[in-house]
Amino acid sequence: MQQTFNCPRCNNVAHLGQRFCGYCDLSFVYKCQQCGSVVDPGFKYCGGCGTKVSWIITLHPKEEPIQAEEAGEPDEAKTVKVKKPRAEIHEERSLDLLKEGHYTLAIEELTKAIHYDPDKAIVYLLRGNAYYKNGDYKLALPDFDKAIDLDPNLSAAFYNRGSIFYYREQFDRAIQDFTSAINLDSNDPGSYHNRGCAYLMKEEYDKAIEDISMSIVLDSKDPRVYHSRGTAYMKSGRIRQAIDDFKKVISLTTDKDIARRAELILEELEAAEG
Repeated sequence: MQQTFNCPRCNNVAHLGQRFCGYCDLSFVYKCQQCGSVVDPGFKYCGGCGTKVSWIITLHPKEEPIQAEEAGEPDEAKTVKVKKPRAEIHEERSLDLLKEGHYTLAIEELTKAIHYDPDKAIVYLLRGNAYYKNGDYKLALPDFDKAIDLDPNLSAAFYNRGSIFYYREQFDRAIQDFTSAINLDSNDPGSYHNRGCAYLMKEEYDKAIEDISMSIVLDSKDPRVYHSRGTAYMKSGRIRQAIDDFKKVISLTTDKDIARRAELILEELEAAEG
């Protein structure tokens, strides 16, 4: 006899291995009891540790059934289940998956959310982010385009689209998008840093230094930003300022590889300074 369980959202009965609740459409996540990795219900073995799956499952998120009192005559009042809109259900599920780093599963949920509500900008932004995290820039880009079309005030969509243009070495387009992000949110250090890096790649060192310095004003604890500005100083011949920035990298970073690279650059700069 096939095992059953109750959906943690609506309490509807589901069969073990079933991907979605037949009532509220919640996606079920099955986890390996050995290592905790998410396992597709069609697989017999865990992809994380190779353990044969027993299908003793952990469902996420665990929620109490949503209930409300139905209006009516006092002697006829009764408790009924309340269904959320399907788009909202899939969007909420995707947020949990994104937090856990399950980007492919999140994309599936967000695609369903878009199917039920194709005019919500944030959902395209979230799916674009998931594609971006998976390294699929080709699919991320049209989602960021759509998010911007639906909500031109969504600074994160400009920021993320600019990042794709940067990695494609389309630096002018990247600068345009980072500028839009800055115009919408002038307190975001990342937009200034990334625009500065784009100027750095274009060998426009003064503009690069100006932007990266603004990023440092907004967040002075990020060693990567000092590395970027130090590089701009170095390439523009301002050795003393570059030395100061690479010393700052070494003092702030906890990454041994980054520290070692900064030390090697610092040795070259100090030798050049004489």
